[in-house]
Amino acid sequence: MSNAQYLWSAAMGLRTQVRPKVEDSAALGALDNGIRILTAVANALEPVTGQIPAHFSAFPLADTDRQGGPAENAAAYRDTGAAIADAAVRLSTGTPLSGLGDAIRWEKSLLDSAIARMDAVERALPPAVEADDQAIDPARLQAYLRRQPGCEMAELSAFRLIVGGRSRQTAIFSVSGADAFPAHMVIQRGIPGQAGSAAFLSEIAQYRLLTQLHAAGMRVPRPVLVEEDPAWLDAPFLLVERVDGAPVQPDYWLPAESEQIVLGLAREMALLHSQPVESVGDGLRQARERYDVDGWRAELEQLAAQWEGAAHWPSVTMSAVIAWLRQNVDCLDDRRAIVHNDMVFHNILADQDRITAVLDWEQAAIGHPGEDLGYCYPVVIAVTDWSRFMDAYRAAGGADIPQRQIDYFALRAGLRLMHLVMHGGRDSFEKGLSDDILVASAGAHFTQRLLHRIAVILASVLERDA
Repeated sequence: MSNAQYLWSAAMGLRTQVRPKVEDSAALGALDNGIRILTAVANALEPVTGQIPAHFSAFPLADTDRQGGPAENAAAYRDTGAAIADAAVRLSTGTPLSGLGDAIRWEKSLLDSAIARMDAVERALPPAVEADDQAIDPARLQAYLRRQPGCEMAELSAFRLIVGGRSRQTAIFSVSGADAFPAHMVIQRGIPGQAGSAAFLSEIAQYRLLTQLHAAGMRVPRPVLVEEDPAWLDAPFLLVERVDGAPVQPDYWLPAESEQIVLGLAREMALLHSQPVESVGDGLRQARERYDVDGWRAELEQLAAQWEGAAHWPSVTMSAVIAWLRQNVDCLDDRRAIVHNDMVFHNILADQDRITAVLDWEQAAIGHPGEDLGYCYPVVIAVTDWSRFMDAYRAAGGADIPQRQIDYFALRAGLRLMHLVMHGGRDSFEKGLSDDILVASAGAHFTQRLLHRIAVILASVLERDA
């Protein structure tokens, strides 16, 4: 899979998914020209190995993407540019046209294919809009609620699907005429026909966990009802009370703007980690089979092998991370707690400086509390000193986790997430299993941002070691 394929995917996604929704004429013109630029650059990167005539095949790759801009000649791909340049010079210095007739015809055929590729994007039509039989049906949900005691006159309103999520579908709505239910709720439903994964909690498991966490004083949505029978909405679903507040950050990479919210996260995390694993964690998966040093070492070697086997190019940062983890794996202990596994600010609602809810519990498991602490480390230190965060964590009942363990889990989190993104996102696109622009962005964007984040963490850790 070449870099060109990522650009083609971006251009096609913009053309078919974004352009139909743009109404402003100036914005439309800018978008169209942006798409044209993407296709021109993508075309220049396309490999056409095997189509070069025999007497041109000995030429080296022409690094056309480093010539100061896209080649005016759409036939000048990276593996044809040098041969085209040689033939052009020969014609300019007196070689008869008849002597290079095959080169002229060859360039014409390359131009034909290049323009055809560009036209396929520029003239693509948006997908046909049809009724989505996979969407949550508010009429069927209303019929279900009316079967509940005292809710025969229930009326749904303001029903709105929430974009995002690959393993669950979510919508918010209001209900009247149903005293047994809150006026504003959220529904979370599995994807119809999609088999469940051991990595994600079922709706019933989330209901049980949220019930106990809410009772323990954690700021989580209050669970209202769970339905395991898929007959009602084609998949199991969970209803929770809607919580006031807005996402602290819509972007995964952004830290909170308020130190008070960061310290509030310490409180919520401490409350979670202090819950008794034997009771509250009943039904949650174990993150690993062994928690002794040999178990941690085996996990590390697996993560290292996954990186080395999947990376398109080596990284000094990643090699240094793996070396540091190998040198320090014996700092870990057999400590267990309920962990969220994605407890950062895109999954947290807040009202001003107060956290109102921690969301997205589908990856919760039994693990080491350092996993959550290390995962949030880079976005915390972007706002406040880590010692202040840990002071708030311990004051709320969290254990005293050594800094060396925090460092370990912060680096491990980056290594583990890199594998998940490459395996579940980038590889799906590059192997042709998905042509979705969001999946393509995992390899073209997320991995690069993640490597930078890992480098920032590593610099912080090595500064402490100095």
